[in-house]
Amino acid sequence: MSSRIIKAAAFTNGETAYIAWKVDSMIHGCLGFEITRQYPNGELPDRVLPAWVAFKGQSNPDWNPQDTSVWPVQKLSWQDMTLVRKRDSVDTHPQDTEVQYLIRPVGPFDGNDDNKVITTLPVNYQGAVVPLSYIGDGFITNKILIGTQHGNIRATFTNGIMATQWLSRTLKETGADINTFRQDIQTPGNAIRNYMTGQVLNSLSMLLDKAENTPGASIKMAIYELNDPELITKIASLKDKVEIILSNTAFDSKANEWDTENAPARQTLQNAGVIKYDRFFNNVRIGHNKFVVYLENGKPKSVLMGSTNWTYTGLCAQSNNATIIDSEEVAGYYNTYWENLKADTALFTVPNPSGNPTSNVQGSALRSANLTPNATATLNDDNKSQVTVWFSPNTIASTVNKTKTPPDLSFVYSLMRKAEKAILFAVFLPGMSGPTPDTDIMTNVVTESIAIGEKDSSLLVYGSLSSPMAMPNYIKPVKGSTGDGSDDGTESKTKVHQPTTYDTANVHLVRATNLHANDLIGNFEAELLTAGIAIIHDKIIVIDPFSDNATAIFGSHNLGFKASYANDENLVIVQNNPALVRAYAAHVLDIYEHYRFRAVQEELQTEGKPEWDGFLSISDGWLEKAMSATGKGSLADYICG
Repeated sequence: MSSRIIKAAAFTNGETAYIAWKVDSMIHGCLGFEITRQYPNGELPDRVLPAWVAFKGQSNPDWNPQDTSVWPVQKLSWQDMTLVRKRDSVDTHPQDTEVQYLIRPVGPFDGNDDNKVITTLPVNYQGAVVPLSYIGDGFITNKILIGTQHGNIRATFTNGIMATQWLSRTLKETGADINTFRQDIQTPGNAIRNYMTGQVLNSLSMLLDKAENTPGASIKMAIYELNDPELITKIASLKDKVEIILSNTAFDSKANEWDTENAPARQTLQNAGVIKYDRFFNNVRIGHNKFVVYLENGKPKSVLMGSTNWTYTGLCAQSNNATIIDSEEVAGYYNTYWENLKADTALFTVPNPSGNPTSNVQGSALRSANLTPNATATLNDDNKSQVTVWFSPNTIASTVNKTKTPPDLSFVYSLMRKAEKAILFAVFLPGMSGPTPDTDIMTNVVTESIAIGEKDSSLLVYGSLSSPMAMPNYIKPVKGSTGDGSDDGTESKTKVHQPTTYDTANVHLVRATNLHANDLIGNFEAELLTAGIAIIHDKIIVIDPFSDNATAIFGSHNLGFKASYANDENLVIVQNNPALVRAYAAHVLDIYEHYRFRAVQEELQTEGKPEWDGFLSISDGWLEKAMSATGKGSLADYICG
């Protein structure tokens, strides 16, 4: 029997789809896989997915797409980045539509008339055509529903990864730079803004719009950062229906004061007559929430939460998520927490001027109310989704005790330790790497995930993060040196390269990075990485997304001790909702796969090792490597079931 694809699976987050497949043995002569998106109900014609990387001997300097029948996929997994949003227009494909994927191995056309040449697209690249034909049976994945609604929970995700060839080339073609990019992403209707925000902007506006059009409706908000002009205007227009707790933003070293980012929005809302409660910490503690409670006649109905700050960079220049839960019970929990925050704010010292530091700290009443989670809510949807909510701070102590795990993280760790197959995560900076000295206590989910994975070699751990300081192989700079994100202010004598990857047998981490001018390959161009500080800004853990105990954990909580001890935060745990958990898994793996290639290239370039040349292989050796590479086959096995 000839070698063939024996399993394949697909899942989606409503923006992109993740596809994985497995072969039973080496497919000799295989130059990759053609992937076709099929619409089994006939809403649209089938579409062979596009690709941009050419074969060796060819060149694609203008980065024109070809179908994967021309430039096939030389991997055992792929992301359908054009599932919803087209790369060449602002048009979108329809939502609430089923799709499936046909995956077929291809190889060189051998001249046999019985074989069909599938490489038939017009040639808009340099070099000779590599004619291909099918060399084995195809395999069709499961059907997936494109959408954002999972029972009573709507989950949306940004496309806010700046380190992409699409963005680099778009800016280059228009003569734009980072400054014009920042202007583009705060301009309503701009094509770049529309693409990068995904459907998150719609989520952030949804409850406000509903309140505007519903008699007796009102809104309560608790926001950390607010500078997006479109959102500020919308809030101000609802002055008779909105109450907002607006916290201070970070210290501005140039202005030598706090809250410069929020100050204009704060003044705009005040001028508009919005009921506003200024929650100024102006110290190391932060009011980090970003949630909205929707009420009708004073009764909580729905709540929005997630990682997305109400800023143009949060919407368009960071990976983020925003989720709406339609549940009176869950919305009621957030409403009570909002009232507790309001009462706590009344006890604060008001700085004068507002940018001055204070010693404000959350009071004992708020902390005591948060010591335990709210009762797990069962939603009124087909899955009977289970939702557990924690609020912060949830410790009596107001300063971090690195020897005592706070109750919310103890709860999260207990779920992680029950993982059977996989732990996936995407985080910003939950804390420094490694356990607390002289203890085995892990002060954030990165260190806890690694510890769990190292104890159980059968458990897959895949994670991505922003800050080098959260990497387990972080190199602490010594005096006179400088490292990524940790310049000590002294004259640089030795440049410290911070690792971008960490791999053991079953634990695989990447740090967000971009292609630099000194490590370019093939037809790739140098990329932007960030428009501010955060790159990956999600705070997500996914446990066993394809198992019965599938769990998604998300919210504003940075998933480290400081968030529990010192910040205003919210943390949501959802179970009994497989589609939602897989949506979060698709988002996390999309981030991981995107940065993995870039992180590896940076490591290879730094180490002076041979790098991938940026072109597809013209032999089948790539498949043998893909099948034997540690961890990759295991992830595909798990996804495919």
